[in-house]
Amino acid sequence: MGTSNDNAESDLPKKLGGKAMPSTGSPTVRRRRAGKILRDLREKSGKDANDAAAALEVTSSTIYRMELGRVGIKPRDVQALVEVYGVEDSDLVDELVRLARDGRKRGWWARYSDTISPPYATYIGLEQDASSLNVYDGLIINGLLQTREYATATFGMVPELSQRFMKERIDLRMERQQRLRGDLKIWNVIDEAAIRRVLGGPKVMIDQLQNLLELGSLPNVHLQVLPFEGGAYPGMLSSFTILGFGPLEGEVDPGYRHPDVVYIEGHNGDVYEEGADVQPFHEIFSYLRSAALDPGRSLEFIEQQAQHLKTL
Repeated sequence: MGTSNDNAESDLPKKLGGKAMPSTGSPTVRRRRAGKILRDLREKSGKDANDAAAALEVTSSTIYRMELGRVGIKPRDVQALVEVYGVEDSDLVDELVRLARDGRKRGWWARYSDTISPPYATYIGLEQDASSLNVYDGLIINGLLQTREYATATFGMVPELSQRFMKERIDLRMERQQRLRGDLKIWNVIDEAAIRRVLGGPKVMIDQLQNLLELGSLPNVHLQVLPFEGGAYPGMLSSFTILGFGPLEGEVDPGYRHPDVVYIEGHNGDVYEEGADVQPFHEIFSYLRSAALDPGRSLEFIEQQAQHLKTL
């Protein structure tokens, strides 16, 4: 997985006047931001991971995990690290302490932690702070757009271990959907196969298609159907989501945006792509959008399929 994004984030945060607003967003994003700033400060100071590890009495691998946002950072560890790095900017130190404190909080999804994998928990944390999602789905309707009954039907295709936590995982999907009624923008290209594949029986599928029609009428939700008649398309072998982010609340650098992240869910585990590796997915998604039916015709197609199922 690529992690290079030096051109986009090479500068350390620039100071703003006034006090930072308290953060109410995702701890996942704040952990990542704190780690990125600390890595930049360490590299700027000429220190290596061993120097940082010695200050905290941890291993160098722990420092790298902190800098990647994979583990939380204690505020007292921030104080120790900035001393080692020779940081004298009190506003920046205060911001780092705040990010570290917020990054150690538990997101609302933490109550499902016993039923989901850590990589998926990371995705939910990122999704919580994302401002936009560009999504391609090839086999089934995306979880953010599923009815509870359709979601239940999808568990007939998963391993028995996952079925044990079916109720909790469906509840989690339903809670995630609350953002669709807010400011989250989602553009979903759906393969025709997902529209035609009947899961849970005709009644469940009709209700699911009706749900798509209702959601597709929202100003922040755009749906496009990728038709069979176009043949094969780039990227169609796996579903993926491109997460885009807006300004981070309370950020000391007004120009900062969390870098785009691509999430690829697969049978062999979840994969994240970041930095330069995201651009090919933007290009693929742009191609899929141009090959798909426009949103108006897509809703007509979904309506036609719903009407067809009613005749069965």
